[in-house]
Amino acid sequence: MCGVVAWVKASVDEEVDETTLRQMTASLRHRGPDGEGIFVSGNVGLGHKRLSILDVENGRQPMESEGVVLSYNGEIYNFKQLKNELEILGYRFTTHCDTEVLLKAWQEWGADVVHKLRGMFAFVVYDKPQDLLFVARDRLGIKPLHWAQTTKGDLLFASELKAILVHPSIEKKLNPHAIEDFFSLGYVADPNTIFNGIFKLPPAHYALLKLSSQKNTVEPVCYWKIENYVSNDVSSKQDISEDFELLIEEAIKLRMVADVPLGSFLSGGIDSSVISAVMQKHSKRPINTFSIGFDLSKYDESYYAKQIAAQLGFKHINTNVSINDLTFLDQLIDIYDEPFADNSAIPTFILSGVAAQHVKVALSGDGADELLYGYRNHKMLWVEEKIRKVLPSCVRRGLFSALAAIYPNFKTAPKYLRGKTTLSALAGSAIDSYHNAISITHQEQLQRLYSPSFKLQLNGYSSRSLFNEIARECKVNDNLKKIQLIDFKTYLVGGILTKIDRASMKHSLEVRVPFLDHLLVEKVLSVSPSLNLSWRQSKRLLVNGFKHLLPVFVTKRNKMGFSSPIDEWLRQIPKESLQSKLAESALSESGLFSLGRINDLIEEHHERGHEHGMTIWSLLIFNAFLEKHFGQKESENTVSP
Repeated sequence: MCGVVAWVKASVDEEVDETTLRQMTASLRHRGPDGEGIFVSGNVGLGHKRLSILDVENGRQPMESEGVVLSYNGEIYNFKQLKNELEILGYRFTTHCDTEVLLKAWQEWGADVVHKLRGMFAFVVYDKPQDLLFVARDRLGIKPLHWAQTTKGDLLFASELKAILVHPSIEKKLNPHAIEDFFSLGYVADPNTIFNGIFKLPPAHYALLKLSSQKNTVEPVCYWKIENYVSNDVSSKQDISEDFELLIEEAIKLRMVADVPLGSFLSGGIDSSVISAVMQKHSKRPINTFSIGFDLSKYDESYYAKQIAAQLGFKHINTNVSINDLTFLDQLIDIYDEPFADNSAIPTFILSGVAAQHVKVALSGDGADELLYGYRNHKMLWVEEKIRKVLPSCVRRGLFSALAAIYPNFKTAPKYLRGKTTLSALAGSAIDSYHNAISITHQEQLQRLYSPSFKLQLNGYSSRSLFNEIARECKVNDNLKKIQLIDFKTYLVGGILTKIDRASMKHSLEVRVPFLDHLLVEKVLSVSPSLNLSWRQSKRLLVNGFKHLLPVFVTKRNKMGFSSPIDEWLRQIPKESLQSKLAESALSESGLFSLGRINDLIEEHHERGHEHGMTIWSLLIFNAFLEKHFGQKESENTVSP
């Protein structure tokens, strides 16, 4: 796993400044502490920071062959098959790494190379003989790639935002839509970043630039459409079970290929337990597993991780975390570069640090919930859909709107026990209901929180419109399938994969995600939700397919989810400290929010009348971000109109 940088000057007559390119590359040292490489040729420059996983002694980058230069971040799991194919075509290799395979695969197939790759990747190819620059990102967005155009017209590409921000010709202006995404979803959805004019290359996209052209712009091209695979075609367990189990096992085995120590994140839930059990099945020695526990028992499932590790013979390490202050705020801003409110980012960062002391690669269960309907909100939507099918929409809207109006509002109850919330959801559309369920702050609350001037800048935009836009792309008229597509295009890439990539790479740890093998994803997206959801069980295909490898207590447990006790942690901080922190800050200077409403939120939260923990946390995160990038007195006029 590595860090990638590229710089293309606006004019072929200009030369890339090597000093600046080295500074951009050095900002990614955490992604690749094992080596650094720089390539400059006229108006094109590539930088690379290397984390050695395969063929440790070789594979240095940028790698060059016959005028073609590659800077690459990722792992190509089918590189041996591709190497054999290329050797038959006459290519010769001097290393045993996937980097050289990718380089020569480009020479043979050009832009079509992306269709050949099975893995996670983000890379830049400079093809001098053809006067081309090619950039690409993997199908699911496991590996990141950002791009921007400077005030002088230069094009910049990098694995992380921080490398682009090093460049002196980048202007930092905030994107209003990105701010709204962050405060409603907890992350900035692709392709936007928090900064206006800086973008993420979307998953399953590439860009091809003819360098001598006067039109030096990035026009992303989609090479794999996930919506083409979303269907209800498979409705029988017999039609999927064997293929599903074989694909899971193959995906895990492929991700065990490494020339360095590897292990597994083990939460004690079904996803990580299956991965760990299959790894153990194919390992000659006890595998390394890692878990994290919390100081509040209702959030802590490390007991189950330790229990399964003992029963299956893993070499297990557990660490505990208790955080009740704001010391991690600055670190989170440094790690993620833009506001990121997922409260499990801290334990993920700590767990990655522990694992990195023992291994260089870890497998994770990320993606299984999106693929197999594993979230509690999926189960709630499944139940709601059964009710929607029984009652006509005109009856449902009137009936449940009236009931919601008179039902008591138990704001401190868990979401799934809030009858008023459920009744309101049944009165509306499934997509709006789902958006409301997963939002860290509801739209009604945000409208009270935002200042009048900021609402004018938003001009009616909300992240809900993004959800509805994606839902319209779904080719089947099934709300659960529409939600699955939304999850893959928003939360998975913007939240889950961003969290694990930055948290792990900050410790120079490579994390691989078997459940997001694209062949597995293509197959399972055609499965009817009924094969995974029932009144008593979620992720039925996974549980039933691998229960023979696992203790009964794992397959019978209810899902806990990996999150931290943010509500209680924030209550351990005096409300006066939180109020003063936000009152005398860049946040207050920004003019984006109602300071009186912020104080009310903190008061209500500490009095336990409401659960506002995630809203307060997102405000603290955003404030820390503003203070780092703009400073307290410079935070006004930082938003693009």
